Amino acid sequence: MSFNRRNLLFSSTGAAAALSIAGQTLAQKSPAESIPPTPANTSSVPNNEKKINIVTLRDLEAEAQKVMAPFGFAYVSGGAGDEWTMRENMAAFDRWVINAEFMNGTGSADTSTTILGSKISYPVITAPMGNQGSVHAQGDIPNVKGAGTAGTLYCVSSVAQQSLEDIAAATDGPKWFQLYVPRDRGFARELLHRAKATGYKAIIITADVDVTSNRERSVRLQGAALPNLSMGNVPKTPGVTGNAMDMKGDMSWSDIDFARQESGLPVIIKSILSAKQARQALQGGVAAVWLSNHGGRQLDNSPAPTTMLPSVVAAVRGRVPVIIDGGILRGQDVFRALALGASVVAIGRPTLYGSALGGAEGVEAVHTHLKNELNMVMRLAGTPDVKSIKRDSVERAEAFLAVDIT
Repeated sequence: MSFNRRNLLFSSTGAAAALSIAGQTLAQKSPAESIPPTPANTSSVPNNEKKINIVTLRDLEAEAQKVMAPFGFAYVSGGAGDEWTMRENMAAFDRWVINAEFMNGTGSADTSTTILGSKISYPVITAPMGNQGSVHAQGDIPNVKGAGTAGTLYCVSSVAQQSLEDIAAATDGPKWFQLYVPRDRGFARELLHRAKATGYKAIIITADVDVTSNRERSVRLQGAALPNLSMGNVPKTPGVTGNAMDMKGDMSWSDIDFARQESGLPVIIKSILSAKQARQALQGGVAAVWLSNHGGRQLDNSPAPTTMLPSVVAAVRGRVPVIIDGGILRGQDVFRALALGASVVAIGRPTLYGSALGGAEGVEAVHTHLKNELNMVMRLAGTPDVKSIKRDSVERAEAFLAVDIT
């Protein structure tokens, strides 16, 4: 199936699926490396494979803009509506301060942790992001390789340019499969069975894609070129004719049960933003709850995951892991999310920028930088391992400022 700019801007379910990713990027022409292209129009897409130097992840957006076409950059960097939610995702972290314990004798910090049975080098995973053929000529391959080399987990989107089998074969690292539930039940069943057979450890169901949102940066640049992107996951079962972009627009809790029964794998629900929905998810038998507002790309004026994290953690009461994404650019952000009760966090846009700038090596550099920064924060805060990061490791900023220091 070919996926073009008109689909991106005007298809209600197609755009929702594509925009559920951390974004789509285009780039100016660059010298081709010895990497075979994906089956798509990749003539204007980076094919980089090189080391990149990172001072801060905040620099990546501006650096990536230099190699990305205007439409692509608007698409990946922008959000929905007035982009209030996208800005709020970052602002919400700054309402918390870190209670450091100096003179604690912590000479090192162990950042490793385990999530749903998979051991990872640090508590940061890569969020599911589809249509990466507009980011790099190899689509998901640089991103999944970079995550694997960094020792962390990668989430594969059902609207990737390569098949779930080809992406899985690119690295031995742990992987989860994110399903935009197709309208065709037969195709949904096939994808779930294929994920199980290929070795994916869990299924992610993203809940906030019933309709598309208003991505106005992209609309204003609709005259710019965008490569046609072929879907990598097409039906293999005789008689099944569905496609990855034709998504079910009336999702319900029964879809969670369907995914669990058909795959036999743990099912994670992504896009939870309230204690009420977290409790409903637990009743539905989910293996983990993922707080997300799609990076501010779906429903504008929805709360930041960080804001809702304490109430969701209280509702879950440790029964399943809690995952969070949105606005995470610093080791301090990772630390604060863990202190508020998250089991792991997920990042999206930074890895796409890393892929556009340096391929798999660029993605690995993103993870390495964030891991090193978290290690520094943990040592300064007096937390020798991830389990040592507790609720009292952070405090509301206004409470801290209200302390009488006279």
